[in-house]
Amino acid sequence: MNSKRNKIRHMHELEPRERKWLAKAIVTVILADNIVEESQVQYMKKLSAVFMEEDTKATIAEIARSLKEKELPELEKLDVDNPEHLIFMLNTLVTSIFINDKKLASEVKAYFNAGLKLGVSYEVLMLKLTYQKERFRIKKAQKEVDETIREIVAARKKG
Repeated sequence: MNSKRNKIRHMHELEPRERKWLAKAIVTVILADNIVEESQVQYMKKLSAVFMEEDTKATIAEIARSLKEKELPELEKLDVDNPEHLIFMLNTLVTSIFINDKKLASEVKAYFNAGLKLGVSYEVLMLKLTYQKERFRIKKAQKEVDETIREIVAARKKG
């Protein structure tokens, strides 16, 4: 079995139609609760920075307008032929739910709607969501433990 699968690590590695669809899908998750938080804006900026180089100004304007006016973009069905592209897209979508340290029902619903438009089953989407939630829980716990260690070391230095 081939262990190296050419994983997609950056949005610019997707095809232009996949990038545009994914950006619109992330906007639907972010806007699902009709509130746009700074952490969500920063996440979107980080992901869409690649648009400045490779995609049309119309796509950038459409995404920015959707966020500014809190207008949900229309998501069409999308067939993704490359499984690594699909995995990256789903990972990015599910991450967008947790970017503000919350998991709102409206964001989860938007994630499921987007995933179903990619042709992924509800069961697979649920597993992806469950595993990502656990990763975020562990990551948060690790940060807390690391901060406790820093406090212990700082207290030792003070005497």
